[in-house]
Amino acid sequence: MKGISRRLYLCGGLQGSGSTLVSWCFLQRSDMDGVLDADNDLLPFLDPRLGNPHAWYKTNVGSFRLSELVRHYSDLGWDVYPLLVVRDLRDLWASLVGESYTANGITAEDPPLRLRLRRFAEDCTFFARAGWAIIKYESLIATPETTLQDACRQLDLPWDKAMLRWPKMPAQIADCRHGSQSFWNVRHDSLISTVGSYQRQSKSKPIPAVDLEWLEREFHEFNELNGYPVKRSDADTGEFRDKRLAPSYEVTRRYRWEVRQKPLRWLLATLGFGQRSCVKRRAERSAA
Repeated sequence: MKGISRRLYLCGGLQGSGSTLVSWCFLQRSDMDGVLDADNDLLPFLDPRLGNPHAWYKTNVGSFRLSELVRHYSDLGWDVYPLLVVRDLRDLWASLVGESYTANGITAEDPPLRLRLRRFAEDCTFFARAGWAIIKYESLIATPETTLQDACRQLDLPWDKAMLRWPKMPAQIADCRHGSQSFWNVRHDSLISTVGSYQRQSKSKPIPAVDLEWLEREFHEFNELNGYPVKRSDADTGEFRDKRLAPSYEVTRRYRWEVRQKPLRWLLATLGFGQRSCVKRRAERSAA
């Protein structure tokens, strides 16, 4: 494989962190190609010819920490350049509450949301200590060009204005099968116009008071490390509850696969009739 770059730019963030937007910016570069948004529960083999000349791979922190993926692909011979996308976890939590794509589950493929946030905070501490590149979502929205230029310097990359202008279409990128639906809904022909569209459409959502209290207690160090307010008043915070705030087996990909094996069970599930999960059935069989 002489002459083929072994550089892998490995990007990660939590679902709802804006990491798909960052990924799209880097994939617009003339020297880079790869995966816009990968399945977070897989560690696929990456062909060294993926990039042009450098390979890009972005995933969500969920089943694995990004620091674990760095070690994994280093073991496979890649020269890994990691990048973490961070966002105020209170805003991120609010963006995920009640959304069908959140999958606040109880399986390895779809871990509980609180577990994912803890893994992400551990990654952030690890990155800060290692001196690895971090992009703050809030900085990207406020000063996109400066933020991306700083990230390029940390990643030992020359500046490429295509990261702002977005000349590539999805068909020109190796893998665009996935990606945040929110991103696809607001995507325009440049970073600036896309950010403007998102800001016009975005609406703040309240966080249940019990969750806000947990977020500020659990991630006190994360907030200090990244310059976020340790505490903040939220006039919209209420005591409401949403069923998706509690982890559930029925929102997972494994559950959907299981119900599709039994057409009647799948029909009942899609009609909203409560079904005993296989987890419960297994427990009942074990106790019998």
